[in-house]
Amino acid sequence: MSVASRTGTISVTCTAAGLPVRMTLASAAMRRSPAALAEEILALCRLAGTAAGVHTREALGAGGVSADALALLGLPSRDDLVTAEAAADRCGARRRR
Repeated sequence: MSVASRTGTISVTCTAAGLPVRMTLASAAMRRSPAALAEEILALCRLAGTAAGVHTREALGAGGVSADALALLGLPSRDDLVTAEAAADRCGARRRR
């Protein structure tokens, strides 16, 4: 799943576990403090991973996997996605592209 910052200066593509597999940073992003940049990158990674997990959960559910089995898999829920979006919004990140 890919997400980008509100300004478009940072974009990340992550696995369902939130591990980045691709990242682009514009020169404007590099002018920020290291702590602020790191915070936004981590929030974007968490958001992308959560969104990918929710997508997987929904696909499995649509394929007939029971709610009990989905709960055992530990995949994030829509509520987890809302939480990740709020955290990303707090540091200036934005939702999925």
